[in-house]
Amino acid sequence: MSKQSREQSRTERAAAVRAAQARKERNRRFALVAGVLVLLGAIVAGGVWYSGGGGKSTTTSDTKSVTLAAGDASLDMGDASAPVKVVIYEDFLCPYCRELETSTRDFLQQNAAKGKVYVEYHPINLLRQYDYSAKAMNAWAAVLTHASPGDALELHNLFYDKQPYEEQSNESLGSIEGWVKDVVGDDSAVMEAIKTQDTSFFAAAQQAMTNDHINSTPTVFLDGKELPNTSGVPQMVTAIENAVQQGTK
Repeated sequence: MSKQSREQSRTERAAAVRAAQARKERNRRFALVAGVLVLLGAIVAGGVWYSGGGGKSTTTSDTKSVTLAAGDASLDMGDASAPVKVVIYEDFLCPYCRELETSTRDFLQQNAAKGKVYVEYHPINLLRQYDYSAKAMNAWAAVLTHASPGDALELHNLFYDKQPYEEQSNESLGSIEGWVKDVVGDDSAVMEAIKTQDTSFFAAAQQAMTNDHINSTPTVFLDGKELPNTSGVPQMVTAIENAVQQGTK
């Protein structure tokens, strides 16, 4: 083996080690977040059980009763007259979007059902270097357009639950159709629509990105003001929760 080949081999091995370490750290971070959420969920559930007089929680019914509607390139959740409005631009492949989604999913759905917050989810194709980003967004658009907003919310959540690593996303391209079927079954209109890109939906999403000057994900607007993302997702989550709990605009 030549010296150049040996150097290249060492470089490739080092890159592989770095990638493995990054994956391990990402798994650790998500596991930590999930563990905290499970603990908080148990505490909240316990509080509901003791205060409800019969162990009956309203979490499930609240989530299912939330008002959902399809926007031009968004899924809108809750009452538009709610005191707090949250707009989220996200990419289904963005790991930080997954962190935000994991941290806010139940909180936003439950409070939207109670009329405390109005949420707009705007999936976008920001990570264009990965085919998965566009294909997942197109599948989601097909469900939103040809099935129902409720199905679109379910697929939205499922895409984050199943989110692959960016560098391994091509391996998950073939799984997208199956995940769509998990949500809508063999809906012929949806399954036909996912075969080709919905150019009008992508154009509407791009226009929304242009209008709001979106160049990173997640980008969150809280009552029209963009939350700084330089301090990390936990600070964004805290700002959202504080605003909703205080009911202020």
